[in-house]
Amino acid sequence: NGLLDKKKDVAEVLSVAQGEMAIEVFLNQVRDKWMKEELDLVLYQNRVRLIRGWDDLFNALDDHTGGLVLMRSSPYYRSVREFQEDGNLWEDRLTKLRAAFDTWIDVQRRWVYLEGIFFGSADIKAQLPAEWSRFKSVDGEFITLMRRISNRPYAMEALNIENLQRTLERLQNLMVVIQKALGAYLEKQRSDFSRFYFLGDDDLLEIIGNASEPGKVLPHLGKMFASIATLNSVSCEEEGVLAKFDAMLSKDGEKVTLHSP
Repeated sequence: NGLLDKKKDVAEVLSVAQGEMAIEVFLNQVRDKWMKEELDLVLYQNRVRLIRGWDDLFNALDDHTGGLVLMRSSPYYRSVREFQEDGNLWEDRLTKLRAAFDTWIDVQRRWVYLEGIFFGSADIKAQLPAEWSRFKSVDGEFITLMRRISNRPYAMEALNIENLQRTLERLQNLMVVIQKALGAYLEKQRSDFSRFYFLGDDDLLEIIGNASEPGKVLPHLGKMFASIATLNSVSCEEEGVLAKFDAMLSKDGEKVTLHSP
């Protein structure tokens, strides 16, 4: 009978215990997940390992950050100081991590794009020496950062990198400037030869980057001249002449011979 009289009090104690246990379990899940979270890295061009699996990373960060924010409204959370300290600590860490990775994914994409352009083409290097020099500096910093994270590929390790956010934002801003200069350069090429307006940036860069290899330029002819599939090449031993063509060919096999090769 005495216990039944205390039924309401016991139910309240159980309810509080269950509420507090749910919070404790969630905080332990967050701690365990992020203290052990290893970044998924993949080797790129035999030069450096890059981060992949961004979607999974962002989804996990958003789920746990959202859970920590929601937890704040719980009366069981507000009544236990340790929960608040732990919750604030992890919310701060995950928010900083999300901001860093938001910038990092953009920096990595821009670097991959520009690395292919500047290291893949001597012509671009010669045409845009200032941008080439600027990108070389960005490349050095980015490679150093990625090698550091490769040595200890854990998500939380990123927060130990001094001035990480500032470094990433600076690299991002530098590459935005480089890409703008590259865009202006491509626009000039198009204004000099209007058929280039039929090409996207990547195709035009491939043509410019392979100016000394006509064979690599030929596949783009059809995009600029609707009826031309390719050109007919003839043997050439003239000094200073890279290739010689004597006819235009359509995709249907039609051949138009040029007056002079």
